[in-house]
Amino acid sequence: MKKGKRRIKLGMRVGELIDIPLESFGDTLKVCVIADSLAWIENYDGVFECAENVIRLRTGSGILRVDGEELVLSELRCERAVIKGSIKAVQFEN
Repeated sequence: MKKGKRRIKLGMRVGELIDIPLESFGDTLKVCVIADSLAWIENYDGVFECAENVIRLRTGSGILRVDGEELVLSELRCERAVIKGSIKAVQFEN
């Protein structure tokens, strides 16, 4: 195991003890879906595919797939992506 990964795991254990959210450590993915019209994704690695009916993002856990209609990446920053449209499903592909 790499030294950096050990530090993250140790940090996650300490964070659990003092009640800090897990997404504060390293590359832990956070996905927040609001109703069926907005998805907020934090700590993703990059865009894999972007079309009107599917958006796929690279993450540390694999590919995150968002299916729907009239999907757009309304915000794309290094720390987060915001997807708007009619969201039908959010799932991981491995």
